[in-house]
Amino acid sequence: MYDKTKLNEYKFRAVVSVFLLCLMSYLVFFNEMKGPGIFEIVFIGGLFSILSLIHSVWAIKMILKEAE
Repeated sequence: MYDKTKLNEYKFRAVVSVFLLCLMSYLVFFNEMKGPGIFEIVFIGGLFSILSLIHSVWAIKMILKEAE
């Protein structure tokens, strides 16, 4: 489920996922977007970002555990 040689890629994905979650949070709370589009942005984009973040953190932990 993870590639041992792609530690830097997993770190990059984790940072990008956090950035996207912050960006979506800013858009929702400070721009007061209304309508069905905001639901799609938050639900689909947020779900993708959260799952990507979880997988990246898990892969980073497993790679570092093996390196010890």
